[in-house]
Amino acid sequence: MIPRFNFAEAIAWQRSLAMGVVFAGALSIILILDRTGYPFPSSRAAVFEYLVRHQDIAGSVLLVCIAIGAYAPGTRSTVAQWTEWLGRHPWRVAAATFAALCAAMFIIVHNHPLAGDEHLVLFQSRAFAAGHLTGEFPPDLLFRLIPAQYQWRWLVAAETSGKVAVIYWPGFSLLLAPFSLIGAPWICNPLLAALSLVLLSRIAARLTGSDQAGGWAMLFALASPQFTAMALSYFSMSAHLFLNLAFVRLLIEPGRRRLFAAGVVGSFAAVQSNPVPHLLFALPWVASIARRPESRRDLAALLAGYAPLSLLLGFGWWLFLRQLQQDVTLLPYAPDGEPLHRLANWLWYLLLEFRQVFALPGEATVTSRILEQIRLWAWAMPGLPLLAIAGWWLRRDLAPVRLLGLSLICTLLGYLFVGFDQGYGWGARYVHPAWGALPVLGAIAMLQAPEAAQLRSYVARLAVLSLICATALRLFQIRLFIDEQLSLRPPLERAVRQIVFINPNPVFYTQDFLQNDPFLRDPVIFMMSRGRNRDYDEVIRRRFPGARLAYDGVNGQVWRLQ
Repeated sequence: MIPRFNFAEAIAWQRSLAMGVVFAGALSIILILDRTGYPFPSSRAAVFEYLVRHQDIAGSVLLVCIAIGAYAPGTRSTVAQWTEWLGRHPWRVAAATFAALCAAMFIIVHNHPLAGDEHLVLFQSRAFAAGHLTGEFPPDLLFRLIPAQYQWRWLVAAETSGKVAVIYWPGFSLLLAPFSLIGAPWICNPLLAALSLVLLSRIAARLTGSDQAGGWAMLFALASPQFTAMALSYFSMSAHLFLNLAFVRLLIEPGRRRLFAAGVVGSFAAVQSNPVPHLLFALPWVASIARRPESRRDLAALLAGYAPLSLLLGFGWWLFLRQLQQDVTLLPYAPDGEPLHRLANWLWYLLLEFRQVFALPGEATVTSRILEQIRLWAWAMPGLPLLAIAGWWLRRDLAPVRLLGLSLICTLLGYLFVGFDQGYGWGARYVHPAWGALPVLGAIAMLQAPEAAQLRSYVARLAVLSLICATALRLFQIRLFIDEQLSLRPPLERAVRQIVFINPNPVFYTQDFLQNDPFLRDPVIFMMSRGRNRDYDEVIRRRFPGARLAYDGVNGQVWRLQ
């Protein structure tokens, strides 16, 4: 039996929630202006701060308007009665969501991987789909086809053989590979988001014993633009969210078989792109298992599930990349064949990679994390973080509820020691793997007040207005930004064989337009320009003497091939 939440008056809580949203919205706007250097213009080169300045002030204003517009004491909303139906039919809701997200992939984002990170996992998935571990470029064109900013940082390229592999762990690329094989990688993230809805519903219903809680959890997720917008990308965050929710769903039921299965799921989550998102999320759950009376056997079952994939896809991929880099010797005073030299190289690489990612929080990192929390608030349903805090506090006596909240807190605190911001990404990208805690805990809060119909009606109106208005605003902002970015690319025809030279412009990240097939099988091949004369002499005249110039502009050149 769930203990009832003792609201003094439903109206008072409704008013408090509305005032909390208004206050948080006003504070967010002040912090955005302060932390992004207002009144000075925000540069596109610092794209994270640019997006916050140009998207989240309007988003915060809209949340305040929704909170005020939904506040109508004395009115009722039938939407609160729909939540039980939603909870009983999660698969129908997921199917409708999947169809809508697939359509939005083309209508809103033009099925375009906006960020370099998105293209890289797509690149690697196409290599896997072709049955290869790496792509392969002509060695003499290697550094025309790969942006200088990517070399040895995000892509490993063997200069002698032309083999190219992505430095990120290969889990998400493997997940994308079947979809790339059938030419529809755009299906993957919408499908994962739809399945995440089902998991949110099942977890909330299991923790409360009520289908209505599952309906609330799905409604809160759908009313939060971060959930839907992140699915309209090729980032691995939707996969992280889905796998972490599956991890929780397995652990809230007793049994060592479920512990082993949770370890398998967790290992796949850990190798999606890098292990940090899942490790931060899983830390409270593993610590809780370690405190059980039979902790050794339970931990052994969990670790037995983690070990195979983690070693094969995680450490194994890392070793494979080191082998690909064998023509680069960091310790030249020892022969490559000596075991001690190999070990020293491995340790040196590990140290370099650790130092590139982690650092003590400085002013820039703190600013990034503050802005990230603003995005977490501004891209969620109005007041959802407050409802999640309430749900966590009210049922903190339940271990899974307590651990869900701690997973979110660990994620927020852990990224204080990551020394860079998220760059591109809709909403709070780094928090997204643990974002599922918000709708589940918010749903628990709603079930704690069975007699407070006034409050539930207000929250339902918030959710519906956010689903309609906030989603529309965010989709408009996303479409506007992507259209603006694509306008910087030279005009091209996808079905015609062409060489497209991209003029470098680091302020607008034009290097991200170099999105080539791993074996150059697409009709269009993108290269970085080094000036029109050099492009012609070094590439066109030497390799494509019959090509004709179809476009020459400030953004680059397009050469149509015979």
